[in-house]
Amino acid sequence: MREAGFEELLAIAVMSPNELAEQAELGEAVSSKIIQGAKKMANIGGFVSGNKLLERRKEVQKLTSGSAALDELLGGGFETQAIVEVYGEFGSGKTQIGHQLAVNTILPSEQGGFDGEIFYIDTEDTSGPKE
Repeated sequence: MREAGFEELLAIAVMSPNELAEQAELGEAVSSKIIQGAKKMANIGGFVSGNKLLERRKEVQKLTSGSAALDELLGGGFETQAIVEVYGEFGSGKTQIGHQLAVNTILPSEQGGFDGEIFYIDTEDTSGPKE
């Protein structure tokens, strides 16, 4: 594959069998098997059965925001296994929500937390000692 110009596994994993066959001068059946192997190694792609998705959904937990009104709007709190975007004007409380969720995550389960660990990255350097 390197001789054909492929250096990254992900580049192969996202190709169609036809594209790979043309670029690497392979048959489509061989290309398809290579792509399947690349997807498996890169842990991407593929379909998930409805039963497997249902099992995953059963593992979803809800983390309270600390606000009953917000939790109600969210259907019980922030879901695990999800990405949530919070947006609003400067000073509207976005950072405060992030900080509160971080605290709630590390709380013991008896107090509504997950006994978890957090890693907080501030990409705008706005969470200084003043906050």
